[in-house]
Amino acid sequence: MTDIRVEKKKPFWPWLFMIFVVIAILAFLYFYGSTETEEDDTLETTEMEEVSLIPQPERTIFLNEESI
Repeated sequence: MTDIRVEKKKPFWPWLFMIFVVIAILAFLYFYGSTETEEDDTLETTEMEEVSLIPQPERTIFLNEESI
């Protein structure tokens, strides 16, 4: 008698998953990885004056002759 070889089919879902991951990475890089943007990304700095709502007394340090 002759032997009949029967081969199991390899699962295709790992390949399908890998294709999905590659497409997801490419889509992410296309939408979020662009270094050229139309918006101006420069930071503008402005100097602000510090304002306190509670008036604080001026602090004056007095040095007496003994501490010198």
